[in-house]
Amino acid sequence: MATTAANAQTPNVLQQEKNTFINPKELFNPVYNGFSHVGKVPAGTGLIFVSGQWASNADGKLVSTDYEEQVRQTLINVKAALAAAGVSTRHVVKQTIYIADFTPEKKAILGKIAAKEWGAEIFPTSTIVPLPVLATAPGCLIEVESLATK
Repeated sequence: MATTAANAQTPNVLQQEKNTFINPKELFNPVYNGFSHVGKVPAGTGLIFVSGQWASNADGKLVSTDYEEQVRQTLINVKAALAAAGVSTRHVVKQTIYIADFTPEKKAILGKIAAKEWGAEIFPTSTIVPLPVLATAPGCLIEVESLATK
């Protein structure tokens, strides 16, 4: 579970599993944007790299042209990849999210669905990269790459 240090003179420090997420007081509070500024893993921790996952079914076909459905399936696929490595979304330290034809509305939809699908109290460090098109598959609108620890 999450613990926080609320003193205005200290950074906001959140702990999840063995990882620590830090939001320095000199930087804006990113929690409302669904990420943390700094992720720190303990020495000797194993790293798990998950390639960009997208809204494909088991046959590699795009499940829908609808952005919300693509976000849901992409996050389901990320969870499946993490589970195959023996970890969960609670172990993700860093994610890079690629969004085709980015809009603020797409970011809001992503945040809403991610909070529901992942049940996250603490979000990992994150970067959103807007692109005109993704190379993954024709019509693909989102891809999520993850780094987790074990």
